[in-house]
Amino acid sequence: MRFVVRIFLILVALVALPLLGAIVLRRGGGLAGAGLALIGLLWIWLWLPRIAHSAFEEGKYTVAGRRYRWLEWLAPSSTRERAARLSRAGCAVAAGDVTTADKLLAAIDTSSLAAAERAVWLNNRACAQLATGSDPAGALALADEAGSLRPDVPALQHTRAMALIAVGRTDDAIAILDGMRTGGELPPRLEADRCRELARAWTAKGETAYAEDYRIRAEAYLR
Repeated sequence: MRFVVRIFLILVALVALPLLGAIVLRRGGGLAGAGLALIGLLWIWLWLPRIAHSAFEEGKYTVAGRRYRWLEWLAPSSTRERAARLSRAGCAVAAGDVTTADKLLAAIDTSSLAAAERAVWLNNRACAQLATGSDPAGALALADEAGSLRPDVPALQHTRAMALIAVGRTDDAIAILDGMRTGGELPPRLEADRCRELARAWTAKGETAYAEDYRIRAEAYLR
């Protein structure tokens, strides 16, 4: 029912703007109002998701979370609402706010998730557990399941590698991190994260030269 209300309010706004423009500005006002309505619609469906994702890729997690909150509120369907909430949880985890992430993830009905959505949910749960260090083995189990659902997503491979390092399976983690680029170049921030984890892995193996090289690479990608 709430999605019907949201769509109704958006439609009312789209109709009201041209009418208001015609009343206030008279000549050309209706056209100006229609233009504003079109811009608003494009902002909701096209521009807002894009700038939310861009903010996340740039590491601006608070900004991205705020934009995903708008997308969640404006969502015309449960699928879009879940997607926005999952993205908000991802922002919270990345920002170190595990408490908020857990609340957002707990509010999602996992029985209604499609495979791709469940992979994201599992990955966020795994990242939250790794951030607290409370249950590395449990985080690895979550990451394993997420990766089995979407083996083509490098970000999920990265989470699994972090979990493998946490449980001491360093060689397995290095193999996964090395394989993350087989599908092509990664986004700069994900590549920086990959290099950072490789630095941790090689440090654990006592290979300080390799570790330092990857640390330098990670810093270069974040500049």
